[in-house]
Amino acid sequence: MILKGYNQIMKLKKIVMVIKRILRGAKKLLNLAWQMDKKITILYYFSAAIGALVPLAASIIFKLLIDYLQAAQSANLVTVPIIITFSLSSWYLVTLIENLVYFGYNQDYLDFLFRYKLQNEITLKFHNKISNLDIAYFENPKTQDLITKTRDTMQWRLPDFLRTLSYFFRDVIGYLAAFLVLLPFGWWIPIVVTLVTLPRLYLKAKYGAIQWSIWGSGAPQARKLWYFNHLLQEPTAVREIRISQSGKVLLNKFKDIQNYLFELNKKPLDTYLKVSIIPPLLEVLAIILIAYKFLPSVISGVLTIGSFTLIISMLGQLSSRAANASARIGEFYENNLYLNHYFDLLSLPALIKISKKPVILKKSTPPKIEFRNVSFRYPGGPKVLKDVSFTINSGESVAFVGHNGAGKTTIVKLLCRFYDVTEGEILINNVNIKKLSLSNWYKYLGTLFQQFVHYHFTVRENITLGAPNKKDDRAIKEAAVKSGAAEFIEKLPKKYDQMLGRQFEEGEELSDGQWQKLAIARAFYGKPPVLILDEPTSSIDAEAEYEIFNNLRKQYQNKTLVLVSHRFSTVRNASKILVVDHGQIIERGSHKKLMKLDGKYAKMFTVQAKGYK
Repeated sequence: MILKGYNQIMKLKKIVMVIKRILRGAKKLLNLAWQMDKKITILYYFSAAIGALVPLAASIIFKLLIDYLQAAQSANLVTVPIIITFSLSSWYLVTLIENLVYFGYNQDYLDFLFRYKLQNEITLKFHNKISNLDIAYFENPKTQDLITKTRDTMQWRLPDFLRTLSYFFRDVIGYLAAFLVLLPFGWWIPIVVTLVTLPRLYLKAKYGAIQWSIWGSGAPQARKLWYFNHLLQEPTAVREIRISQSGKVLLNKFKDIQNYLFELNKKPLDTYLKVSIIPPLLEVLAIILIAYKFLPSVISGVLTIGSFTLIISMLGQLSSRAANASARIGEFYENNLYLNHYFDLLSLPALIKISKKPVILKKSTPPKIEFRNVSFRYPGGPKVLKDVSFTINSGESVAFVGHNGAGKTTIVKLLCRFYDVTEGEILINNVNIKKLSLSNWYKYLGTLFQQFVHYHFTVRENITLGAPNKKDDRAIKEAAVKSGAAEFIEKLPKKYDQMLGRQFEEGEELSDGQWQKLAIARAFYGKPPVLILDEPTSSIDAEAEYEIFNNLRKQYQNKTLVLVSHRFSTVRNASKILVVDHGQIIERGSHKKLMKLDGKYAKMFTVQAKGYK
């Protein structure tokens, strides 16, 4: 008995928690809507309230009409036809107001404006957050899962939440109005009807979780479902699946997960179905009993037929509004789970802490860069860098070589301050990188990573994105020539104004090598003091690579060049080569010095050189 009571208390606490979460979500989203457009937000909910009161006014007018008709039968009054005509006119006028204000203004006009503006605001805030999110989050599977779920549902789930809130607000206003109208006929009437609707509210709160579809389920298999959904429509995967003929196997795996999650969610739904019939039966029974109680008064003439009609109408409205409001709980719960994704993403804290009084680099010359006893591990992983120390002097060209996973790209990420070091420090002109203004530091960097972006914009826009605030046609063409991109650009129908990619009409698709040359041009365009190239020529032939690096040597004589590459023909001309192995710098020096040392570098160079013979 004690255990049963404890379980009931825990269930009630769970329901209270659900309602609190919904209220918190509603507050956040309403605040967002208020910041977006105060006027539209007020009109949207105010017109919903008008829509709730109109049926009440219509019922009262209908009550008066019936009473006047009854009076007309018992007394031949000249004013009765006039009163009846006035009452009918008023009733139709009220109905017209409902059609204009609620169904026309609220549902057709305001709902579109409100939803459209809200979607714009939601999307803008999402992309603003993503653009400022620390890079570490993008390499975290759970955050990636959160981003995917938010991106795929925010534009319809969040507006649906506020639309449901509008319906709920209308139901509450209608319920309160009916409650007040019924009070003069007996204070107990609205209270009894309210009490019999509580079981419906309880069930909706208790089983609200089942309305969260399998796409939002917290089950471990749900994350796999999201992954498969993305994989099966990703162009690169589709091409490989087509050739390997693995589509059927993957679709079967996808279907198995769907079926598993369907059965998982069906069980509580079956339980809910068995008990869901009880609340409506209780509500109908209560209304019938209350109506039956007033019949003797109607027959004896103590209560007019109009008043009795009003009571029946208000009982129906009280019950239906309470039932509708309860039904909204399930919708709130479902949409609130997606809403939580959105606000969880927006509330992700900054991992890279910016100094309150950041140091600003003022010199335009390349700064001195020093890694001093740096060790680093990714969150939850082992050390990938161990006691790494090196110096890159102003205007020096430095290359990092080593096997995959040696730690080369991690060094670049730390230099860009995508992560903070676990131990040691990185100094820029003898100032710890943590004390620098990041936006100022990034002005000194030009980067080209192995996985670069194919911007489906014009050629001109692709190049100028390397320095968005700089507008210089001469520099655009100069960057294109230096990167080797000018040759294919001149052959395009609209040259530098040619739209690229297949995303939009008249777009021209480029080869991987051409895209890479364009990305190199983007890096060249801003002429940054420090240029970081991480496997920059992986999709370019040897001849084009030779030409690009000849241009680099000419143009970056007084600037710092940091190069990560597997191709030794690319790195051999660097003034300093650092060999990275298992997170440590094991060799350093010029190509000539390292070959003479006959160590790791010499062996790797010799093996690769044999491949070209």
